Amino acid sequence: MSEAAPLDEAAPLDEAAPSNEVESYRMSLLDHLVELRSCVIRAGLAVVVCIAVAMPFGEQIFAWLMAPAVGQFPDGGGFTTLDVTERFMVWLKCSLFAGLFGASPVVFHQLWSFIAPGLYRQEKRHVLPFVVCATTLFVGGGAFCYYELMPYAMRFFLSMGMGDDALTMVSMNRYLSFVTRLIVIFGGVFELPLIIFFLARLGVVTAAGLARFRRYAIVCLFAGAALLTPPDPITQLMLALPLVVLYEVGILTARIWGRKPEGGSADR
Repeated sequence: MSEAAPLDEAAPLDEAAPSNEVESYRMSLLDHLVELRSCVIRAGLAVVVCIAVAMPFGEQIFAWLMAPAVGQFPDGGGFTTLDVTERFMVWLKCSLFAGLFGASPVVFHQLWSFIAPGLYRQEKRHVLPFVVCATTLFVGGGAFCYYELMPYAMRFFLSMGMGDDALTMVSMNRYLSFVTRLIVIFGGVFELPLIIFFLARLGVVTAAGLARFRRYAIVCLFAGAALLTPPDPITQLMLALPLVVLYEVGILTARIWGRKPEGGSADR
């Protein structure tokens, strides 16, 4: 009997072993802040490198961004500068813009590195699909804005008042701010399916819940599009409609990859 005691005493040690592998990676708040700082620094360095590479091509980048507006001005109209340094600042901002898109894979990888400690081992292996999907959605949203939205938006805005005698001259800096803001907004909102994927994996949302909320979500998406875009119906509609489609894709994503509730198949 006395020899069995060590075995009995060892049993609680086995039971005390962490059954949840996520718990074994639990970090303190300070550890999270240190890891966040490291990820931000690495992502920032990648952006700086991409900006340095793109800087010599600022003029060509702006010429590419001007393309949707070229030919849309009334007779005699075009781009202009309002101060001595505006042209240089425009080319510099173009380099910043190109650096953001060029470094997006590294930025998304660092985002994954920050959230990975809270995932299971088999989920951590999905880093490559995550980076590819996030980058594709971000760049795809920007491309949709540039190739599909911008030609219609430029035609709409620059054709206003063509019957009067006013000369339409657009500041290069203001045009750049308008275009880049729209492209970044579209790139960001196209991440909606990926956001829903993570919320579904965490069990925060379900496909059934998203489907029940659909009518309210559509109203919210149209309201958000109105807040994020210029006050014209064409731009708002061309942002809201893709968002509705992406929301439906998110429902499908939640149905396929969402967390299954304990106790069997769910209302998903």
